Amino acid sequence: MKVIDERGKFFGWINILDLFLIILLLAAAAFAAVKFTQGGEIAVGPVTKKQVTYTLYNSAEHPFVVNQIKVGDIIRDKDKNVPIGKVVAVKVAPGKTSVPTADGHMVMSTVPEKLSVYITVQTNAVIQGGQAQGEGQTPLLAGNKVSVKGPKYMIETLISDVNLGDTK
Repeated sequence: MKVIDERGKFFGWINILDLFLIILLLAAAAFAAVKFTQGGEIAVGPVTKKQVTYTLYNSAEHPFVVNQIKVGDIIRDKDKNVPIGKVVAVKVAPGKTSVPTADGHMVMSTVPEKLSVYITVQTNAVIQGGQAQGEGQTPLLAGNKVSVKGPKYMIETLISDVNLGDTK
């Protein structure tokens, strides 16, 4: 028996061009399956939704900005313009920054005429595997840079603390 007969059929069963098209379609389907299923998040534990609080921190901000931040403000992500929570507390301290000493060490120093601010925010979050994602798709992770805007201000902050409470 010939591999390709006189009618162009592979083992007398299927046309060689049809076989090539079937293989091409299967390869495209396999590629699409891999492309669209990889990189998806894998669920680790149950998913819960609840209110959580987190703290935004800025170490040295102008007083005219800090004085605009009020309890009750709804703050938004500066770039996406979506709400990310409600201000529930504001704590102000002297502004601080790290500076090098003569021997090359870094020390914290007070910055004259600047304020440090801790903004406690309450938000609805999705918690999965001990990690939270707040409103506006904000990952609630310590160290995450968050640019926020309120009714009368805009400020660059870092998340310094996340309180998930009881995640059960």
